Amino acid sequence: MSFAEMKQRTSEQLEMKVALDRPYKLCDFKTAYGTILEDYLEEYDFWGCTDLDLVYGRIDDFITDDVLNQHDVIAARPWYLTGFFFLFRNCERTNQLYEQSRDHERVYQNDDHFSFIECNFAWQQLRNGTSIFDADTDIESMTEVIRREEQNGLQVHFSEMARESVDWRPLLWNRDRLTEGGREWLLFHFVFHKDHWAFSLPNWKRVPDSYYISKFGLWNRDTPLTGPLRDIDWSGILQRGTKKTVERLVGNSNSAC
Repeated sequence: MSFAEMKQRTSEQLEMKVALDRPYKLCDFKTAYGTILEDYLEEYDFWGCTDLDLVYGRIDDFITDDVLNQHDVIAARPWYLTGFFFLFRNCERTNQLYEQSRDHERVYQNDDHFSFIECNFAWQQLRNGTSIFDADTDIESMTEVIRREEQNGLQVHFSEMARESVDWRPLLWNRDRLTEGGREWLLFHFVFHKDHWAFSLPNWKRVPDSYYISKFGLWNRDTPLTGPLRDIDWSGILQRGTKKTVERLVGNSNSAC
């Protein structure tokens, strides 16, 4: 399906003219895919969305039959619906949850990105303990809708299953299991690292059966001593770091003038 076809289908299925002129805007429509793509989903009990900048571990260790049987909405963070990974039960109630937001038409007809399916950019407020009902937001997001519907019987599973940053200790992906020390994770999301000047991805012809994920990139576990030296793009890191330093110095110089 082309992007133009997706735009046309979205307008037809949602029965409104939508603002969908750039692919990134699709992020705001993700929770409406149960309606937009309903003919593709007929034979499935659940449907969901995922991002491209992820490494998955052992999914069955987290999304078990019990979790699926007992819940209607599943997300990888305890505070909000996660756009990079969520599952919806394929039924009328969950497929039409987006309609419960008083702002969904505004979101769909405006070209701005609202982080509608998550929490309208209130991530840190929610992590700090603020309720979504008390958070300072511009729209009623899907997290607010889901938390409200949870009070009306919607079965929700928001759980800490995703890692989005690396500390001093690298993560290990080993034959489909992702661990950090003694803790296992469903996935690693590169959102905070992929654009950082000090991070690079290796040019592997074949992805190894086991590898580390660090602040600087990925390297083969089978070569623990030489792996970082061989697999991490140190020259690229140096070039990007130099460029960033020059840009900062030029910026400071212009500010001084």
